Amino acid sequence: MLFGLRVPDYPVLPWLVWYNVGMGAVSAAAGAGIWLRNEKGRGFALNILTLHAVVFAGLAALKQAGQIVAMQSIFEMMFRIFTWIVIYVLTSWKRQEEMTTSTPGL
Repeated sequence: MLFGLRVPDYPVLPWLVWYNVGMGAVSAAAGAGIWLRNEKGRGFALNILTLHAVVFAGLAALKQAGQIVAMQSIFEMMFRIFTWIVIYVLTSWKRQEEMTTSTPGL
């Protein structure tokens, strides 16, 4: 869709396509940080979750205002939010587990 090679049968918001591409790159960085157990990875996860929630709210507001927004875009954003909630909760849980099992002073 980005370069017009594929044209879906539903309305496309060009800014949303660019947002998704950009967030794909940010998500790859977050994944690398999480894989390396870097605290920044968990921070990226929270930021991605927050940005997706803001965009979802914007899409819902546009839809409510009568703008043409594909339901597929809304469902995909809901899926992304759910996925990043799970990722953030798991990384937070893992961090908490590591903090409680470490033995300070040794």
